[in-house]
Amino acid sequence: MQRKIHVVAFALLLSFALATPAEAQQSTPQSNINIAYETPTNPKLTSIYTRLKQRRVLEELQAFMVPLRLPRDLTVRLAQCDSENIPYKPQTPATICYELIDKIEQVAANHTTDPDLQQTVVIGGFVQAALHETAHALFDVLDVPIWGREDDAVDRLAAVVMMQFGDDVANVVMFGSQLLFRWSNQKWTGNDFASEVSPDYQRYFNYACVAVAANWPQFGGLVSKGVIPPHRADRCESEYAQIRKAFNLRIMPHIDANLLIKIRAMPWLSWANQQ
Repeated sequence: MQRKIHVVAFALLLSFALATPAEAQQSTPQSNINIAYETPTNPKLTSIYTRLKQRRVLEELQAFMVPLRLPRDLTVRLAQCDSENIPYKPQTPATICYELIDKIEQVAANHTTDPDLQQTVVIGGFVQAALHETAHALFDVLDVPIWGREDDAVDRLAAVVMMQFGDDVANVVMFGSQLLFRWSNQKWTGNDFASEVSPDYQRYFNYACVAVAANWPQFGGLVSKGVIPPHRADRCESEYAQIRKAFNLRIMPHIDANLLIKIRAMPWLSWANQQ
């Protein structure tokens, strides 16, 4: 039963285009988001490419973005990068690397033999990566001013978006993302701290802080159990308010609120029976 709940939660979050193409076209306007699945040349990545394409994960993301009214189109692609990530460059596609998905699956398999927990980490990791890379492109297309490091800013936007879904979905996605950051085993020394990306454990606390402030009933245990130390927990609410203010000022004006309500209310299909 728990496994089915996890799968359904993923479907609720990422099954925005699991209706037939005709149904999707009739129910929602055209999206500003273009998508692409690039065929990898590395045979090791072929199964990942096939699974993601069969599950139509980019189509789902594309349909979810329909309420956005952007001044120009942007593209989100899955591609072989020969590394886990490639830096986003203005007016280029937002890229989710097959190598990163491969790493997420390896991290999950190396830290637990529980298939439900493995699935939660893979789900959370993929959703976090997709939202993170898409946020880079949104900041570019909408010309959003950024103070501080851009990767920290897009992490915060991704975390806020995660928390806009129902409790079941937010629990799975946020919990999976947090576990992935905690399990990364990445060691930071010397010049590593010159990176534009924060250490994974710091990213864990950033996501956890947003979760606590956005939904205390679901995530308050992170504070009461001492997972988030008191000196940081005291700031989570004000941090979240700051992020929400920036979101409302710079992102919300480009969102069709009525269409967003319609998207959330649609009876999205589940592919739980495919597992």
